[in-house]
Amino acid sequence: MYRNVMMVSWLLILMSFAISADEWQQYYQQSQQIKAQDQAFLQAELTAHGLTELTSPTSTRRFGFDTGQPLSWYQTAAGQAVADAILSLQTPSGGWSKRTDMTQPRLPGQNFGVEAGYVPTFDNSATTTQLHVLARAYTATGNSAYRAAFERGIRLILTAQYPHGGWPQNFPLTGGYHDHVTLNDEVTEDILNLLWHSLQAEREFAFVSEELRHAIRPQFEKGLQMVMRLQQTDDEGLSLWAAQYHHRQLEPAWARAYEMPALATAESATLLDFLMQLPEPPAELQASIHAAMHWYQRHQILDYHWHPTKRVLMHEAGAGPIWPRFAELGSNRPVFGDRDGSLYYDVHQVSLERRQGYGWYTDKPAATLARYQVWLQQFLD
Repeated sequence: MYRNVMMVSWLLILMSFAISADEWQQYYQQSQQIKAQDQAFLQAELTAHGLTELTSPTSTRRFGFDTGQPLSWYQTAAGQAVADAILSLQTPSGGWSKRTDMTQPRLPGQNFGVEAGYVPTFDNSATTTQLHVLARAYTATGNSAYRAAFERGIRLILTAQYPHGGWPQNFPLTGGYHDHVTLNDEVTEDILNLLWHSLQAEREFAFVSEELRHAIRPQFEKGLQMVMRLQQTDDEGLSLWAAQYHHRQLEPAWARAYEMPALATAESATLLDFLMQLPEPPAELQASIHAAMHWYQRHQILDYHWHPTKRVLMHEAGAGPIWPRFAELGSNRPVFGDRDGSLYYDVHQVSLERRQGYGWYTDKPAATLARYQVWLQQFLD
């Protein structure tokens, strides 16, 4: 079924990504309209309850509950209480915030999240996580409110997609680096993974209607095509992906002062984990995966480890492999940043505060390389 569609549409991988000025203007206007509608809802609620200013919900590091609970948990009172709280925290536009406790129902006059600049957002797995939860909750209970909220959230994701196929960190747009096409914190991977499962309509996603899948299918394909386009190159050919790209120029771009335009080794690894799950990958996608894996093999660091408390790179025979969090575009040299925008090739030149507060090395690609060996067998057998 869908596999054949995917094979056909991958033939469009070299299609023109030219977007007209009218298309961009329409996208921006829709973002502004949705933002205004969210704000109007909050203002009307304040007026209706005789309140003068918004209060804040409870903050938490993630969402306040185990997001990996099985279907059966949502048949319990505790599971349904969480699902109901999630419903109450869905914005009128259809998304969710991050770092907000999703076990506590939203009260009238409360904002939808604890960070005003991230309401709603796809950052830190927000919105996609809530949609996975609602899919399980609906399948477990048959509560139509969960299904309606799920479908509204999917529609927001489809609306948020840029005309060329990428996704911003936040939608409606909030400006600055949040408008970049974002792979950082697995934003793009989380969205594609959710859309992929929705298209398969299996297990907890079996309820997804053909009408909704029809809407998802071309935008999922466009998203994959954009991923292929964004893969960077060096003297050896294709390499990895950057953490974020300017949404119009599609060039690697700055985020925070210490997050420079560079190859992002951890996000590239998790993106590859997703890509290797796709069935019957066409030749272009296979070449993309092979090239990225060879990059990891060429640039692995052996006999060193990143000390978890001293926050220094230490020699240790047999340690590794590890990779720098960022690799310089073109040269592939490890590169590090600081809050003042300074760039260094030696991590020990970074301020202690940023060494303690940021992960400058990662071992995540090691597991991805192991999965790659398994993935290769399907072509060798």
